[in-house]
Amino acid sequence: MKTPKPATVIVGGTAPRALDGLRSRRDLSFLATGESLAAAFVDVLSTALDHLPASLRADVPVVMAATDYCVTTTSQYVGRCVEAEAGGRRLRPSEAMTPEPAQLIQELAEVSGWNGPGYVLISPRAATLQAVRWAWGAISAGLHEAMVVCEVVRDPDGDGYRVAAVPVTAADDGSGASHPSGTGQTAARLPPRRSDSSVVISGTGLVTAFGDGGDAFWQNLLDGNQGLSELTRFDASRFRSRTVCQTEVEAPRGQPMRRALVDRARSEALREAGIAQLPGRTLLVSAGVVPHLPQVSDAPRIDEIALDPDEDGDGTGIAPQNAVLMAHACASGAFGLAMAREWLMCGLADMAVVTGVSSLNSYDYACLDVLRATTTSVARPFDEARSGVTIGEGAGVIVLETAERAAARGHAPLATLSGISCRVAGQGVSRLNAHIGAACMREALAMAGLTTVDYVHGHAPGTRQGDEAELLALDQIGAEHDWRGIPVSSYKGAAGHLLHASVFPGVVAAVRALRHEVLPGTPGLRKPLDAQHVRVLRDPEPCDGIRSVMVNNFGFGGNNAAFLLTGGAAGRLEWSADG
Repeated sequence: MKTPKPATVIVGGTAPRALDGLRSRRDLSFLATGESLAAAFVDVLSTALDHLPASLRADVPVVMAATDYCVTTTSQYVGRCVEAEAGGRRLRPSEAMTPEPAQLIQELAEVSGWNGPGYVLISPRAATLQAVRWAWGAISAGLHEAMVVCEVVRDPDGDGYRVAAVPVTAADDGSGASHPSGTGQTAARLPPRRSDSSVVISGTGLVTAFGDGGDAFWQNLLDGNQGLSELTRFDASRFRSRTVCQTEVEAPRGQPMRRALVDRARSEALREAGIAQLPGRTLLVSAGVVPHLPQVSDAPRIDEIALDPDEDGDGTGIAPQNAVLMAHACASGAFGLAMAREWLMCGLADMAVVTGVSSLNSYDYACLDVLRATTTSVARPFDEARSGVTIGEGAGVIVLETAERAAARGHAPLATLSGISCRVAGQGVSRLNAHIGAACMREALAMAGLTTVDYVHGHAPGTRQGDEAELLALDQIGAEHDWRGIPVSSYKGAAGHLLHASVFPGVVAAVRALRHEVLPGTPGLRKPLDAQHVRVLRDPEPCDGIRSVMVNNFGFGGNNAAFLLTGGAAGRLEWSADG
């Protein structure tokens, strides 16, 4: 075990009064006030990185707590939507592209030599605590030699922000590590946990336009069906496209649709995982919702994107300190899997439940509409004639635990999460950077100890730039490892793009491909894009002996992720060895 050692806390920002009140603290190091939040954030984080040994600076993980910033920027965007609708006009692109918190990390990657993993936590009551616990637990268990924890806090008396960051490194004293449970407090030592423990997927749940359940989705995906329908959740007359993949779910009176969707998916996931009740030390990671937005709490249909004031976990009963909200655009689900994997490996949780939801709402729709990301016909992933996304509705839930715990309770996992890489980097707000996407795939493969895979389930939403960049990234990896016709496909022509929840159908497809030894095709695809080292599947095909699947998950704001699921004989060997 390692003992985490925090360095000096670096403080800066754009709120002079908020900084002045802290200047008497001798344990803090202050920087000059920045002209913009992005500039101040980069200044503070760059200074914190400089406090680390040179060998660690480039790829140290950064975990940011940004609840205030998320609430403010999202509220401003919702306000602009409401104002535009009241005035009978469409948003302008400059109004639609509200910066997500992760874009601050993207800015850091652009102007510095840092290119490590970056994570954004926006949990209303516990984001900073969660970031600190993560750093202490991961370093104690030897998962990382160092991490940087930072916080963005709004000045309650002004419009500026205070930014604070602290690098945490490891000191090996052989005595184990204490784990902070709050400011100035120390909890009991973490239970011993091997840092090389396998993390497995024990259950999945899914709701899509094809109905409840992963089996319904899987069969329709194999059959090449498209769950297209007319948008009826709200008045869409002012938008370019009104064709979506909408569910038939009707929420109980007084309950948000997102809650009804998640409840259905969770029931299936827990049943598949063989769990009647979640253990007390369960980590809940939610993608697809934001904290309470008090500034616009009376906006129409706001409950489809924002939690209630006192609710962190959509009614799961999980303690606030273990209920996490993550903000990484359409890659939020994969970032949640990465966090859950590390919390399980270092003993911060006994089980993890990662949830995501895409409830059709006018705010997400307005953003994609004004950016012309939606198609006026239908989504055609990886097709030469692709013209944009078809937005889908649905929810997904993934239950994870260590292989040891699954074996101890006699449960056979669905797959092993063998490697995962998440990066917030790349230039531009809405463009996928092929180089960064390839870096994620490369690292995920290396973590899993693989150089090739049997199948890739692509992100491929059907956008002109994104699909082409993803294939370019795959070809980069294929050239490095001499891939020859590795099959790749995407579900988004079938069930639509589930936005923040987009990773969940991909995981369900990957798990069932491993189980049934069949690769799904790409509904909507007519003329595949050319690629040198991979081949795009239009129709399903058998794959006897399949053992590994790569799943890609990308999003706006430079959010990139790729991960490896393994199963079959390789997966059984890992489970028996760890059990």
